[in-house]
Amino acid sequence: MRHTMLYRLRATLLTVLLVGCVLLGGCRKAGNGHTVAVIPPALVSPFHVALLAGAVEQADAYDWGIITRAPERETDFEAQVAIVEQAVQQGADAISVNPVNADAMIVGVRVANQAGVPVLMHNLITPVAEGEVVEYIGYDQWGGAAKLARYVCGALAENAGVEMADVQGNVFILTGIPGFHANRRTGGFRYGLANNCPNVEVVGEQTAEWEREKALQVATIALQQHPEIDVFYGNSDEMAIGAALAAEQLGLEVGEDLLVVGIDGNDVTLDLIRQGTITATLGVYPQLMGMVIVQQMNKLLNGEDIPYILVTPSDVIDVNNLDAYIAGDTWTTPVEGVPEFDNGAPTVPE
Repeated sequence: MRHTMLYRLRATLLTVLLVGCVLLGGCRKAGNGHTVAVIPPALVSPFHVALLAGAVEQADAYDWGIITRAPERETDFEAQVAIVEQAVQQGADAISVNPVNADAMIVGVRVANQAGVPVLMHNLITPVAEGEVVEYIGYDQWGGAAKLARYVCGALAENAGVEMADVQGNVFILTGIPGFHANRRTGGFRYGLANNCPNVEVVGEQTAEWEREKALQVATIALQQHPEIDVFYGNSDEMAIGAALAAEQLGLEVGEDLLVVGIDGNDVTLDLIRQGTITATLGVYPQLMGMVIVQQMNKLLNGEDIPYILVTPSDVIDVNNLDAYIAGDTWTTPVEGVPEFDNGAPTVPE
């Protein structure tokens, strides 16, 4: 327990630092070794804050400098490209970016390529169309969403006292900004429903742009139009939280009247799972993923071979395995994998 509290205190302090970096135009933390850059799409989501906290922690362990900058909103892909270009100008030895828009980021990748700066991408295993990226680090978004859908099918079936194949229900999907992340997380979830509980119907799908407040607005209207909704699925935890808040404001109780699930495994979501406000999340270990990114940079800069695709784990987390996830006991070593293409099909063919 003491270890967990100290871990969260450190994460909170790093969160304050990183958010301050955004407000002040970015941070460059000095070190005695290499200087690297880890660039998220924004710091609106706690996922990206936690990932950067892990990256900073690992850079500290190496005594490296680390550049951490982000656009203010996940829709500002031009700002993210500019941040990549600035990192190159500042002499970064390696850059890892989670692109807002993969096609737009080709410009930033080419700038780094021309300067001889190796580029990695994280929270993504879908190769960009052009430019040289040495490694992609992330989880199988389609496969993870399909696992979460299977969990939902099982929970609905258990509540109804029937087999998954026979259970009926109504799902509303809150999607992120249109693009490969939203496509894969939505497609995988729909696939998981169709293969595990085909009588469960998706009664609505609408973007909330990865944000809690927008999800609150969308979910409120959805519940008013479809009071029969049994499940809200958010492409991200922040949107799932917005849906839970909407349900609460309308007098509904998560766990009794409906289920709410999301993707990320953020600290705030874990607390809400313990409280019963959120049913489950697909935990993708953001802080550990951040550490892995810098570890892979270290291997690269030391001349070691690294895989083109490095798949990090994802696990459905609810109240039953919450403590194990927080303790890191459910984490498994990342493995070499295959690319995830935005093709409407599973990443790993079945």
